Amino acid sequence: MHFQSLSGAAALVNWITVGRSDVPTFDDWYNYQHVPERVSTPGFMRARRFIATDQPDSAEANYLTVYETADLSVLNSPEYLRRLNNPTELTQRVIPTFRQFRRAACVISVQRGFGSSSRVLAIELSPERRHEQPLRTLIADTLLPGVIAGHLVHTACLMEPDAAVSSAKDSTREGRATASALPASWTILAELQTGVDAERVIKEFGKGIEGSGIDPKTMGSGGEFQLLYELRAAANVAA
Repeated sequence: MHFQSLSGAAALVNWITVGRSDVPTFDDWYNYQHVPERVSTPGFMRARRFIATDQPDSAEANYLTVYETADLSVLNSPEYLRRLNNPTELTQRVIPTFRQFRRAACVISVQRGFGSSSRVLAIELSPERRHEQPLRTLIADTLLPGVIAGHLVHTACLMEPDAAVSSAKDSTREGRATASALPASWTILAELQTGVDAERVIKEFGKGIEGSGIDPKTMGSGGEFQLLYELRAAANVAA
């Protein structure tokens, strides 16, 4: 039997920090306007918004949004860019409130397991070019199967950013209004099993990388996020 976990072959990943006082407007805009607008774009399959479970600054809130798309070309398609060139009045008011914003259009290069949960672990990785293929193979053949077999996560994927597609937004009206940085890092997104401590999974990944001969500094920050909102495109709309 085949189970579908991811809805596409690519993803747009957004990391956003806003001030606590801006959260009500930010959430209202994101859930009722922005996500429906994005998911109605041809090729967008699913959007999920998450909030970080650990908030180091009480004056700020950190969020993660993952948009799954049919393929990478959706993220610099004429229709997507048209929408970026026509931001709504509310979008133009909300975007300047972002204290930090990073985004990346990514290929989903590895996916293992099935299912999803309301808690995810996002781990950023910054391999040297010579270590990219060995790390990709390690993730696909050892790290992800290991944490899935150990019932630590349900499913996990590796998302690798494409700088050219990511920067397609820069010349649009919305892009010019957004002070964003492009993460050069890869991201592992893992759907956590109920009751499993995210730190335990981070340690498992760390041990696997350390024992592989790949520079341990490749593994960067990792954080747990809680699902806030999800929206899927109708099956006959996404193309």
